[in-house]
Amino acid sequence: MGLRSGKEYVESLRDGRKLFINGSIVSDIASYAPFQGAVQTLAGLYDTQADPQYIDTLTRVGENGERFSTTLLEARTLEDMEARLRCEYVRTDLTYGLMGRLPDFMAAFVLDTAASLRHMGKTEAADRADAYLAHLRANDLAVTHTLIDPQSDRSKAGAPNEAVRIVAENEEGITVRGARLLSTLAPLANEIFVGPYVPRRPGEEDFALIFSTPAATEGLKIVCREPYDLGRAEFDRPLSGRFDEGDAILIFDDVFVPWDRVIVARDLEAYNGVIPNFPGYAGIQGAARSTAKLRFLTGLAGLLARTNGRAKAPRYQEEIGELVGLLNVAEGLLKGAVVDTFQRVNARGQGLDAHRPSGPGEPREQSYVGLASIMFFFPGVLAKAIETVRIVAGSGAIAMTKADFDHPELHDLVEKFLHGPDTPAEKRLQIMKLAWDITGDQFGGRQALYERYYTGDPITNRLIFFGMPKRAEAEDLVSRLLGW
Repeated sequence: MGLRSGKEYVESLRDGRKLFINGSIVSDIASYAPFQGAVQTLAGLYDTQADPQYIDTLTRVGENGERFSTTLLEARTLEDMEARLRCEYVRTDLTYGLMGRLPDFMAAFVLDTAASLRHMGKTEAADRADAYLAHLRANDLAVTHTLIDPQSDRSKAGAPNEAVRIVAENEEGITVRGARLLSTLAPLANEIFVGPYVPRRPGEEDFALIFSTPAATEGLKIVCREPYDLGRAEFDRPLSGRFDEGDAILIFDDVFVPWDRVIVARDLEAYNGVIPNFPGYAGIQGAARSTAKLRFLTGLAGLLARTNGRAKAPRYQEEIGELVGLLNVAEGLLKGAVVDTFQRVNARGQGLDAHRPSGPGEPREQSYVGLASIMFFFPGVLAKAIETVRIVAGSGAIAMTKADFDHPELHDLVEKFLHGPDTPAEKRLQIMKLAWDITGDQFGGRQALYERYYTGDPITNRLIFFGMPKRAEAEDLVSRLLGW
């Protein structure tokens, strides 16, 4: 099949899936009004792949002569990694970094999964992951994941009984039952990838599962949170009307999964080792998306300051200047993640666990730049950027609607009294509504929560890095000074 058009993507959503939204069953999400903006945003990305300006950046030509998304390119050289970065830059820039689970993320995640399994010597599972990648390249599918177990009792360790598990098996496949969350983009995806996250313990083999399934699979119930696009004018809600990708809890009500869709089943070593052995494709994609969002928020703060006159005050210049500096750091981290990931891929190609220094002048232990940046740098920086937007906008973000502005009795008065310095009232109102959408409305509130937990529990992430070899490398430096 090869690349799809935006129209073909939209038609692919009419597959008979079962979505539960606000107490109703929605079977045609492509025509469901609250998701029209996000559907068209994704359709636009599909069309951009054929744009002469972008086609060689966003797509590659496969061995069969057909083009496929560069997001699915397995990088074998540094040039391949840099090509992936250019693709990630364009796609996240076109969506302003506001869609955290574009299909790009899962393309990177599945690439990481296949490489990780092969690195662990899980050859058959790696072959099945590679086959799934070939399926994605051939069909240009929008895929999302579901990784987290239900929050039935977070005080207990191990897999809860409510988590997805195998309940039956035959020569044709397995039947699974349980729930997973939180599946961002599920309402708009063609397929769901059930992947690893929390490690499984001995005795929990039935929960050690990695598989994929179409969104329209019998027995799969996609229970969506309420949409944030309530049909308001795009002028008043420029973000929630275009970028609300949706989140959902997935309930697997005795779902049958054929063996050709199963990557890992009951193999604790394979399941638990996938994420720790990622080479880093997902880290690059996550860092690219976060950098695009930081760029957007920095620009928004700057334009707000110019619109209300605060750009002339050192107090606000300082706040925005810090964001500009952090944006420079973010772009450097992104480039570092590319080199770091390539070194890991290259080392594994030589049969090594990681890149090792050839002599003095390099760190002893290889870093995880992409992963560290999305776990520790971007959550705090993006929260700061949002707060800067709030400070710069001030109370002006609480503004009238476009309908009030257009009212015959108000229009001329608003233009006269509510303009900014060298800025007409309509433009001032427009940017204030944008500021409110990202800081004060439901869309903005969800974005803030999402960024905090983008890579899972922050405390768990810190504990993971505590156990990494980098800590020993740093401690050895101090021991050397002390003569220990």
